[in-house]
Amino acid sequence: MRKYLGMVLFLVAVCGAVGLVYAGQPGLEKSDRKGESEQKMATPSQIKCKVVFHLDWDQEERLTLALENIKNLFKEVPPQQCLVSMVANGKAVNLFRKDRVGERASDIAELHKLGVSFKLCRNAMAKNKVEKADLVEVCDVVPAGILELINLQQQGFAYVKP
Repeated sequence: MRKYLGMVLFLVAVCGAVGLVYAGQPGLEKSDRKGESEQKMATPSQIKCKVVFHLDWDQEERLTLALENIKNLFKEVPPQQCLVSMVANGKAVNLFRKDRVGERASDIAELHKLGVSFKLCRNAMAKNKVEKADLVEVCDVVPAGILELINLQQQGFAYVKP
């Protein structure tokens, strides 16, 4: 029992530390990334929906479904009232390669302009031999996809796995 309690306490400490590391990153303020939307994001009190979509398999139909889910969400809740992230780890990082994304590139770019962030796991990229230059330009690289998912869920993001 003590062994398991020690492991739980360790995991809680690690998750808390990860939250502190990520807490200083931009979230609601206007981005200064080149090419990113000039649209002002909502204040925390105006946010009605926070959701993270998780992709971990190299299956184009799952990416397409996730993109359609986000579009449908925005039909019901204006994008200005949503915080939406898509986190890809595992083999799913391959779906965001410029040479693979195909017709979904325009959907990704349009959703990004509406405030959707696309975050890819650096560990998975290394394992799958994917470089940042290989990716659609709106993608951000995070140190570990699993930690990004934990952080977002700790911030109250709903988890969706299409």
